[in-house]
Amino acid sequence: MVLKKIQIKEMFDENQLKSRLRKVRLKGFPDVRIYEDANISIRPFTPQKIKQNIFTPQPTVYRRGYLDRVETMEKLFQDKEIDPFNLKGGIDYVAVDENGEETEWTLIPPVIEMIPVVFDGLGLNYSELLSPELREKIKAEGHRLNADVRELAYNEYIMGMQTIPLICDGSHRIHSNLEKGVTQNLLVIDGPKKGFPYYAAPKPYSEVHVEDERPKGGGKDKIHVLTEPGHKLLYRLFPTGGILSGTVRPGKK
Repeated sequence: MVLKKIQIKEMFDENQLKSRLRKVRLKGFPDVRIYEDANISIRPFTPQKIKQNIFTPQPTVYRRGYLDRVETMEKLFQDKEIDPFNLKGGIDYVAVDENGEETEWTLIPPVIEMIPVVFDGLGLNYSELLSPELREKIKAEGHRLNADVRELAYNEYIMGMQTIPLICDGSHRIHSNLEKGVTQNLLVIDGPKKGFPYYAAPKPYSEVHVEDERPKGGGKDKIHVLTEPGHKLLYRLFPTGGILSGTVRPGKK
């Protein structure tokens, strides 16, 4: 889809954004509202702060079809006198492609989730972060904690952390603005529901690199907490809160 035009449906404030986020549910646990009792705020982040403090589950970003699409989106919003990188709330809009096909989206600031972490002598340990409900589902459906997570290397400073700020939506928008060297607003969610960790392991932003094109079948650098086919059980489904973004890609059930 080549973005050609946008049509603004509704602009909403931070309070309505928070209200929508508190309704967001998990793919494998439709009764769990993951952000229902979290502290939610919009904060400015400099490029330096992002590089030094932020973590990502996906250290590869892609130029063609991703970063270049962000550039197009930015220009289309700026033509309507809207800065899409410094939102104070959100925007429901319609995207129109080169064939005239329309798709509804919701634009909110990129989302950072403060995830709890436990490190032991072997590295990152998720076994202590699972709720009884999640443990029961893992056992009943035959899933396992992904052994690859235990192989990830972290320095001593990171292993002393108890929470980590992790990108959970908007990684290409974050990197696009970082390349410009300017400050951007990010949405920080602190205190997601305990026992349901983010579905992929954190990696320092210093590992982020740009590739020209996303390979067929998707990238391979995201380390899921649970093995397939349970690797998406903990996926945050933003559309369940009325935020039309952050859905599971086709083929990634």
